[in-house]
Amino acid sequence: MKIPTNDTITTIKISTGEEVVARIKDQDEHTVTLDRPVVIMVSQQGLAFGAFIPTMDSVDGVTINKSAIVGIGPCLDKVATEYSNAVSPIKTVSKTGLIV
Repeated sequence: MKIPTNDTITTIKISTGEEVVARIKDQDEHTVTLDRPVVIMVSQQGLAFGAFIPTMDSVDGVTINKSAIVGIGPCLDKVATEYSNAVSPIKTVSKTGLIV
């Protein structure tokens, strides 16, 4: 299985059924370290992000075994933007046009 390069915002389906969105921080032969991973949840408003491991500080990364990965690849641009906004202290503004 080809793991995307480090610093890529990625969608990962793990063997427990969870869909995780995270930036790849590091990897070796057997593990992948994820930076600030979140899970995709369904809410009344649509899709939402939730903590991957709610009781863990994931700022330094969360390491998972590659054997637990069912599928992996780059996430949709809209999801990547929303993920970046959710985990970053710097917020981006959508391009809606210039009001004069």
